[in-house]
Amino acid sequence: MHRRQLLRTAATSLTLAATLLATTGAAANESTAQTRWEISFSGNSPIASVYSVTSAGENTAWAAGSKDTRGVVLRWDGAGWSEDTTPGLPRVWQWSSVSAVAEDDVWAFGTLVRDPVLAHYDGTRWNTAPAPPFVGDSWPNAPIKAVPGRLFAGGEALHTYTDGVWSATALPEQVVIRDIDALGPDDAYATGMRYPVTTGHPVVHHWDGTGWTQLPTPPVPAGTELDHVTVAGPDDVYVAGYAEGEDAGPAVPAVVHWDGSSWRDITGSLSSLYLNAITADGHGGLWVTGMDQTEPAFAEPVFWHYDGTAWTKEAGALATGTDVRWPSYTFHDLAPADDTGTFWAVGDFSAYLPDGDEVGGGLIQRSRTASEAP
Repeated sequence: MHRRQLLRTAATSLTLAATLLATTGAAANESTAQTRWEISFSGNSPIASVYSVTSAGENTAWAAGSKDTRGVVLRWDGAGWSEDTTPGLPRVWQWSSVSAVAEDDVWAFGTLVRDPVLAHYDGTRWNTAPAPPFVGDSWPNAPIKAVPGRLFAGGEALHTYTDGVWSATALPEQVVIRDIDALGPDDAYATGMRYPVTTGHPVVHHWDGTGWTQLPTPPVPAGTELDHVTVAGPDDVYVAGYAEGEDAGPAVPAVVHWDGSSWRDITGSLSSLYLNAITADGHGGLWVTGMDQTEPAFAEPVFWHYDGTAWTKEAGALATGTDVRWPSYTFHDLAPADDTGTFWAVGDFSAYLPDGDEVGGGLIQRSRTASEAP
């Protein structure tokens, strides 16, 4: 089982506290006072882990995850997050991916035991849609990406859905697509891995509107899984991931850029991060996050920002109080919140109170704009 899946499985067994304390505490590092991130949702809630987030504007967003083998979708109404109780949402064990084109065009992908489940929201209700075939048991929580007129899905094949019909591009054995991003129906990128990790290599494909083409293998160290992709513009693509550290050491992240003809490694000073999420910032840079491994006993909420030249490490907001022990934060996805330059980050956290009780649960943070940041 992959490390990310282990983290997700562990998060679903959290014992949730009825109330969590303020968002500052002793566990914060020096940059907490300057954080651009603030808590939007945390604590005792209907969701234990949040895996995916998508926005359809400033006042509308969806986040997907699970709690106790029950899939949960949350909805943002501009003021707060609450469980989406719109009629028609099918029962699943977990929702692993959600993608919105507009307020009345949203897709969610999940699994019920080993069966893939796809649902579509039309502005009034959710409806079950035909799921992509051959997603595969090896990684059933396949990624999806919705754009006007087309839906993309990954897994053990590259799937496209148009006018109610799925088409699939076969992949070699042991290749699994882990993330997809797109500018439009005729320009998409997918990243994944040829397994096993020790002897395999990352794979990246481009969709041009008629078919998928595999790009040259990205230049990353052996053992690196490039599981995440963000498309900043035409021929402006970033893929990212990490390799396990040697001798149980910190994870070794990697970020590379594709300019339409060649790859360039921009990892630079980025370090000690199980890199689970990446998004373009709209200004020639990137945000990345995941689980920070600077300290072996716990993991602070950490974000890294790339301005096109260098990386800066920033603290996220704390969901726990001053008297917790061994806090651990993991983020699974990043996405723009609106067109003003703010972003959603979703995941989960856990910590222990002095009496030994565990607290934690699903977590959503939102960044401030540059003018709002302290």
